[in-house]
Amino acid sequence: MPTPDVPPTTPRVVLHLVDRATGGVPVAVRGYIENSPPGFRHIVASPHGSDGPAAVWAEGARVLDARHVDWDVAHPLVAISGVRALVSRFAPDVVHAHSSFPGVYARAALRDGPRRVYTPHCFAFERRDVGMVARSAYRGIERALRGRADLLAAAGPGEAVAAARLGYPAARIRVIPNVPSVRRVSSVPPAPTDAETLTVGMLGRWAPQKDPDLFVGAVRRLRADLPGVRVRGRWIGGGEGADAAPEDIEVTGWQAPDSVAAQLGGLDVYLHSAAWEAAVAIAILDAVECGVPVLARPLAAMPGLPSAVQWDVGLRTLVAAVRAGSLARWQDDNRARWAEYLGGTFTVEAQRAALRAVWG
Repeated sequence: MPTPDVPPTTPRVVLHLVDRATGGVPVAVRGYIENSPPGFRHIVASPHGSDGPAAVWAEGARVLDARHVDWDVAHPLVAISGVRALVSRFAPDVVHAHSSFPGVYARAALRDGPRRVYTPHCFAFERRDVGMVARSAYRGIERALRGRADLLAAAGPGEAVAAARLGYPAARIRVIPNVPSVRRVSSVPPAPTDAETLTVGMLGRWAPQKDPDLFVGAVRRLRADLPGVRVRGRWIGGGEGADAAPEDIEVTGWQAPDSVAAQLGGLDVYLHSAAWEAAVAIAILDAVECGVPVLARPLAAMPGLPSAVQWDVGLRTLVAAVRAGSLARWQDDNRARWAEYLGGTFTVEAQRAALRAVWG
């Protein structure tokens, strides 16, 4: 195995399978490639539009060092056949499938050959926008295919626990920690903490997984509890469902990373309303990176989350702090609790070391 500073003589080729053009999964994969240890070449197979690869692959801190190829995922059989064709064409050393459906396609297509790595980025059976029958079916498929991946590379400790419950042995489970996808914009001043305006926001697609209804409800709850304060709700992102957003919620549309950082920097509080996650979400890490206090829905993916930064308790203490004129003190306490909770786990160095172990 290569050391951190000495890449292998012949680069190893990693074929990434990604079945979507927006959202957290391609952002996470883009980060994996940006933070890749030396000695690896990357090929991204994903659906292309009429103009080629999706815009998400051109974003980020620097130009992505990867080759992009079109992958048709319109039908499962076509997607599976496409995986075989891609492996035959590029002869990768590693096939890294990202999210549940590519995980199924890769494991159905390949019985041997390259190292098969699967990162669910939240198992499909964790979804809450489908019924119990569908979730049971997803779980059954995952159990049936668990022997067809060389490694389950979980996006966080909660996902690793879920994998163990499916029957994956500990020797085939690794964790790749998330890292922020943006950097704080130093030229943007901190959001003002006056008693007249409170700006709260959420980052992501306007879709069931992010539970925009919960976010809208929290904004309206804050408005009712703080009648003398102008509470502004800002959804940083977009998506097909964004047309249904209430008129009193600002929806920015999809933003490039620098703009995301600027939008986050203008918030007084970040409210992460997601109904399910694989780990500490990249969006939460982005908000913390930008110095924004965060309240998050308690989820199994974030074990041990302090109650003070959880949704219900945090909203109550936030209202009390605004009423008492002590919002700045509340914000400082929130930042300190997140810093303690996250520790030094979610760093580029930690992710790079994990990727080196996963890709071999």
